[in-house]
Amino acid sequence: MENNPPKQKSPIDRRELVSLAFELGFIIALPIVAFGFAGKWLDSAMDTEPLFTLLGILLAITSTSIWMYRKFKSYF
Repeated sequence: MENNPPKQKSPIDRRELVSLAFELGFIIALPIVAFGFAGKWLDSAMDTEPLFTLLGILLAITSTSIWMYRKFKSYF
């Protein structure tokens, strides 16, 4: 019976770090813009001024956190 040491991930090179930095910009901005505007539109359509905008922002923060967790989990 052989003991195989656990495989370690190779270190991240600069190209991957630059790619990750650009992806993080999109991962943060895209949900906030999309859910924020959707919430604003729903507020204007239903005359419930801050309700859906705040719900959209909370949904954006939640989805961004999950998206970033999954992204970082694949790197580390």
